[in-house]
Amino acid sequence: MAQAPGRTAAVGPATVRPAFPDVPRRPLPRPLVTALLAALLLVAPLSPLLPFGAAVAASASATRAPTWAQLPTGQKAFLAPLEETWDSLGVQTRRKLIGIAQRQGTMSTEQRERVQSRLSEWAQLSSEERERARKNYQQLNRLPADQRQDVARRWQDARQPAAPEGGEAASATTSQ
Repeated sequence: MAQAPGRTAAVGPATVRPAFPDVPRRPLPRPLVTALLAALLLVAPLSPLLPFGAAVAASASATRAPTWAQLPTGQKAFLAPLEETWDSLGVQTRRKLIGIAQRQGTMSTEQRERVQSRLSEWAQLSSEERERARKNYQQLNRLPADQRQDVARRWQDARQPAAPEGGEAASATTSQ
């Protein structure tokens, strides 16, 4: 067969030059390859629990946050204050809320009532107020523990109703 000028005939399969030409390439022993594949197959179901698998699991399930209609009845009852805004919530937020709803069986009655009360308050906030609350929470978490306790004490004091004026002040003026 005649070749066109400037072309070379393909003699065989293309050869790949190794990155390190001085290091001889040796195939892995078959038992090692088999053991590695078996280990991979055993670890695959645990991948969402492993750091490298968490990213894969998160990206794969990021598009699969349940809509309000897909929630079980028990979770709908617990998350009822958020029914109006549920489908507009972000995937991560919905997942966190589902986690809370799944733990409701282990909560005391007081804890369940507190969570539902806070869910109602949260649902009534505007998006700007929610963003401000998130930023305040992040700032609070950055404080040292003693400063957080001080802020919590001042917050509780501010939420307490004012003491009646006839209390200590009245007794102090009559004793003078």
